[in-house]
Amino acid sequence: MSIAFRPEELREAKRSFRGVIVDYDYGETPFGFTGRPDILRRPQLCVKIESEQYEKPQYEWYVPTDKKKTKWAYFIEALAKTGALREILPIKGATDEERIRDFGSKLVGMEFDWEEIEVELLGGKKTWLLLPVKYYGKVGEVGKREIASEEIK
Repeated sequence: MSIAFRPEELREAKRSFRGVIVDYDYGETPFGFTGRPDILRRPQLCVKIESEQYEKPQYEWYVPTDKKKTKWAYFIEALAKTGALREILPIKGATDEERIRDFGSKLVGMEFDWEEIEVELLGGKKTWLLLPVKYYGKVGEVGKREIASEEIK
């Protein structure tokens, strides 16, 4: 760890890493996260991202909607820019929940470079959002990277 004593040594506190989506959950309390009690809960998709850079998994929440300038819209646009959306479409399911779960299951195993980016939401509020910026494809079994090995005789 380095401690900056000069202002020019300070760096941004945003996250930037390579990681794999290893799981997802959809609901009002995905993965058991309840959030602040004063915030109205709506069903949301939460992705769990593992990276060698972080000891603990990283999470990001997206509330599905058809509105622009939402976390969901920025996520869908980022997937399209990286080319990953082509591998996810078409989405199957008779209900919105079935379609979101199909979408989430197709995300699992996708490896990206992730960056925390400041975005402007509806109403002009700004927030930081973790978004994929480069797509590397799907890894083998999630959590078990494929390792080439040679048999020694």
